[in-house]
Formats: sequence, structure tokens, C-alpha cells
Amino acid sequence: MKRINLILVSLLISVMGVYAQNFRTGYFLDGYMYKYQLNPAFQGERGFIAFPVIGGVALGVESNLAAGTFLYPYDGKLLTFLHPKISDQKFMDQIATSNPVNLNLDMNIFALGFRVKNTYHTLEMSLKSMQSASLPGDVFKFMKTGGSDGNNLYDFSSLSFNGNVYSELAYGFSIKIKDFISVGLRAKLLMGVMSMYTDIPQFQLSLQQDKWTINAEGASVLMPSVFASALTTDNMTDEQMITQITNMLTQPSLGAAFDLGVSVDFLKYFTASASILDLGFISWKNMDRLSLKSGYWEYTGMDNLSGGQNSDFQSQIDAKLEELESLLDFERTQSLDNSVQTLGFTTMLGLEFRMPFYQRLTVGALGTHRFEGSSSWTEGRFSLNLAPLRWFSLTANYAISTFGQSYGAALNIHPKGFNLFLG
Repeated sequence: MKRINLILVSLLISVMGVYAQNFRTGYFLDGYMYKYQLNPAFQGERGFIAFPVIGGVALGVESNLAAGTFLYPYDGKLLTFLHPKISDQKFMDQIATSNPVNLNLDMNIFALGFRVKNTYHTLEMSLKSMQSASLPGDVFKFMKTGGSDGNNLYDFSSLSFNGNVYSELAYGFSIKIKDFISVGLRAKLLMGVMSMYTDIPQFQLSLQQDKWTINAEGASVLMPSVFASALTTDNMTDEQMITQITNMLTQPSLGAAFDLGVSVDFLKYFTASASILDLGFISWKNMDRLSLKSGYWEYTGMDNLSGGQNSDFQSQIDAKLEELESLLDFERTQSLDNSVQTLGFTTMLGLEFRMPFYQRLTVGALGTHRFEGSSSWTEGRFSLNLAPLRWFSLTANYAISTFGQSYGAALNIHPKGFNLFLG
């Protein structure tokens, strides 16, 4: 089980942080301290200092798969999708051919903002993770039916796990021009922590009465050498592991990125804004590409399991898993001293209208598009925003996107010298 466990550990490390997105619910929220992360042209109402963790943590999941996809109320109980009382068709009607999952983490380590005349400056250090996965519908069909519906062919070819975890040091600058237009720029220095990219051009599973046939020709994964060595070396010593980790620390993966933004007031009651976020790259050091030594095999060992009171059934299962493990034999096919990867970037376009009869009540529309290859997505968000007091504001909004529908709300308490944000 050693190699299987190492694979799982590597996947878990890469998804622990996940794909970082800013808190879009706060885009039109009055006094929201981190608006500059959404558009660097936005200026804070005053200076601030934010400390680790309590200064701001954004964590979220975006997917077309909701809790209701897997949990079903039945006769006063809550059943999982695997329960026989939940029909195969009822479950599969909620599963798409390809199911994206984006996981989000953005944790501030330190942040500082201050004003100088008509300019606003920010300095920030944070930990971010950008990660996405694509889960083919046949993965869930296999889990639910396992061939019991007469289907014996499953296609997992769109399966993928991709992502980066990195730290970011950013300086932002915004300037007001003639009181109605603001422009801004954020420059970022990036230091990579973890990266993993999979390439699975084909992956089919055929279930037959006496054997399983698997075709995963061309499947590969790109990851740091220290983790690749753990997967390809059966008896790596502690000294070898320390050497790999030392190389990773002494040869850091560095990169750079930029955010650009503009905001324009017009016709007295309107504000239009636009931004482009995360235009940049990371140059990853000491990366290895691993491929399966054999991408096609047949497994015939599942037909001789015997249960019963006097049999050690668990030992038999463990032995079969050991046999399956031997098929997951990776080899290092490419070593890269330097692998440059561009970041996925985001565009945002906003329009806010202040009510003529009460300008502290506004409505806003925000369009967002994420450019990230097969993991790209689009969202339209509509907000109702109220700031009844100079130090208190709240927002509620509705969004429809590639992932489906969602709702958001936030409140901001921001008297002078203190800021409490919940969303």
C-alpha cells in the first residue's frame, strides 16, 4: 500500500490550499477594506493594518456539485446517493458529463494600507492556492452502479487535478484623477510552494465477468522532484529526502504578476469599473514528469475472494490492493530544472447605480470571467447594497455562473480605528 498512500498524500498536499478567488460579494460593499484585491483602482476610506489570520481568511468551494447531489431526505432520514433506495437515474440526472471543482484559499499574513493626498498605497503578504479539478460523470456512475446496470465501460478521460500553492508579496498603488476617475496597479512577487499538473488523454475502465481492463495510455503528472522521488523510489533514505527538500528550499520557485484596474464616476449616479487580476507566471524549479510504465493492463484477481466466518476476508482485500498497487508503476520521463507556468487570470467588469432619492442605497452588477483553460468559468452577480450609517454597511446578492446559482451576503462594521467584516 506504500505507493498508493504516497499518491494520496501528494494529492492532498496539492489540494489543501486550493484555487484562490477573492471575495466577490464585497465588490460593492461600502468600506470593505480589501476592495483593492478585486480592483486595484479602488481606494480605502482610511489607512489600516491587518495581522495574520484575524486580518482575513477567505475559503470556499465552487462546483456544479451541491450537497443535495449526494444527500437525499427519505422517510425522515438523510440517505447518501449510494443507498439502494436512491435510484441510479435520480442520482445521475444531477451529474454532468464533466464536473468542475474549484477550491479556494486566500489567507493574509500581513497587510498595510495608507493614503498620501490623492493616492492610496497597500502592502500585503499572503498565502494563496489556485487549484481546480475536473471529475467525469462516469466516476460517479461507477461508484453508484459498479456495473450492476449492465454497463461495463466507463470513460474517465476528462479526469484532472491541477493547481499551485504559493506565497505572494504585493504592493498596490491607486491615484485619483480629476475627482471622477481612479486608476490602480498592484505588482506581486510570487514564491512557489507546491505545483501539480496532470495530463490524462485517455482513461477507460472495462468491467467483464472475469477481469477488469484498464487503458490509461499517456497518463502523466508533473510535480516537484521531492514528491516524484517518493513515488518512484521504493527505498529512499532519509538523507536523500533531506537533500531533495534542501534543493527545493535553496532554489525557490519565483514568479511575478500584476493587477490592473480603473474606476469612473459618470452621470452623477453611476460608477463603472473594470480590472484584470493575476497576469503573471511562476518559474518552477526542480520539477519531474512521471508517466505510468504501462498504461494498459488486465486484472483478473477479483474472482477468487471468499468470505465467511472462518476466513480472513480483510487480509484477502489487502492482498488484492497490493496487487493493484503494483500496476501503478511510475517512471520519471522528464526532469525540468525550470518549468514556466502562466497563472490563470480573471477579468471583472462592474456597474453601480446610486439611488437618486437615497444615495446610500445602491444596486450593482458584476461580470467575472476566469481564464484557465478547461477550468475557465463565467459569473454574473447582482447586488443590493445599503450603508445606513457611515460606519455600517451590508450587502446581499445573487449570482448565476458556470457552476449554477448562488447567494451571498456580508456586513461591514468600520468605525474609525476598527473594522469587522463578516461574509
